[in-house]
Amino acid sequence: MNNQNEFVESIIKPDIEMTLKNFLKQQKRFPVIAITWPAWVGKSTITSELAKYLWAKVYTELPENNPFLKVIKETSWKVNDTTLWLNNQNFFLATDIWEITKAFIEAKSKPIVFDFALTQTFIFADIKLSWSALKTFNSMYGEQFNSLPLPDIVIEVQASDSTIISRLESRWKHIDDFVIKMTEKINSYYKSWIVDENYSQGDTRVLKFDNNEPEPDKNIILKRVVELLEQST
Repeated sequence: MNNQNEFVESIIKPDIEMTLKNFLKQQKRFPVIAITWPAWVGKSTITSELAKYLWAKVYTELPENNPFLKVIKETSWKVNDTTLWLNNQNFFLATDIWEITKAFIEAKSKPIVFDFALTQTFIFADIKLSWSALKTFNSMYGEQFNSLPLPDIVIEVQASDSTIISRLESRWKHIDDFVIKMTEKINSYYKSWIVDENYSQGDTRVLKFDNNEPEPDKNIILKRVVELLEQST
């Protein structure tokens, strides 16, 4: 810029194309992979194996940093306070966006594997929030989701309700009717439209794997991911 007027003009009228999403998409980078599924399906195993195989950095959701979740857990998830649940989901949404933004910048130097997907915040919001609170959250969720580039690959592993519940029981988790109903409710989202509607667009590839065995077949998943990465190069 040649003078102060040009500098001021660039601030008042910024480049309309230079959104955060476009900036991150324009970077030459390594692949970004997100892994999403209900709890107790084997996410940690696949995340670890995939990251090790690709020499990737893992970005993880950080529930231990969420003060609202600590309150919810102390009541065994039975607390019925819309504001508390809205704050809980807003916290996860904000921190997930933060992690995703950092990850896409770091993808300039190495592959990235997320052990979560942004859709998880939507699922719990849809289950726990009242209609008015959900409307507020969904508006923010949609804006934030559309503000970022999507992962190159989203991996979704599914299992039956009975398989997930048996795994919970085998790890000495407390199982009651509430836990069973919540497990079935959450699992129903992963068996429906939620991941496809959010991620099956543009260049993102969604990989689905059924896993009702004691452990997911990581070799099959790794092989399919590598095939997709080779096709995109």
